[in-house]
Amino acid sequence: MKAVALISLGIDSPVACHLMKKKGFEIVYLHMKIVEGESHIEIIKSKLDEKAKLKVVDYYPFLEKIKKKCKDRYTCILCKRGMLRIAEEVAIKEGAQAIVTGENLGQVASQTIENLKVIDSAVDMPVLRPLLCLDKTEIIHIAREIETYNISTVEKRKCPYVPKGPATRSVIERLEKEEANLDF
Repeated sequence: MKAVALISLGIDSPVACHLMKKKGFEIVYLHMKIVEGESHIEIIKSKLDEKAKLKVVDYYPFLEKIKKKCKDRYTCILCKRGMLRIAEEVAIKEGAQAIVTGENLGQVASQTIENLKVIDSAVDMPVLRPLLCLDKTEIIHIAREIETYNISTVEKRKCPYVPKGPATRSVIERLEKEEANLDF
């Protein structure tokens, strides 16, 4: 089994990748670069699997489009839908059967049941979320075990695109209307 995993500099996604590897998945790592200076992604990936592929996409131009052309409150959901679309393209090219994310139910606004449904509808491929029901303490414990926690916490950066009042209960029709303003 093979999957494309969205991996960030955060604590969660490396743990999600680790858990999927334990289940026997071959992982192709996909990092969406949203700010300059993200220098630790190679180190995190090498802790997980030195030989695996790492693909990096300059994602901030797409986020700038969202910022200019769409309602602010939908930024996170539009961002995730875009990431999944890119991950699906990579998965098809790599012969992977699924996409892996580090999302955790209810941890942030885009991770409500309603929003996850809308996010997933952007792709036809299964989206696997091995952290879905873990609490943050469990995730941090695993991150320390696999030696990614300290790397993930070296540079504490917040995404500069997160809106003050993100949508927590989106509907697909509304998001599709917003996406009509974007060029995928």
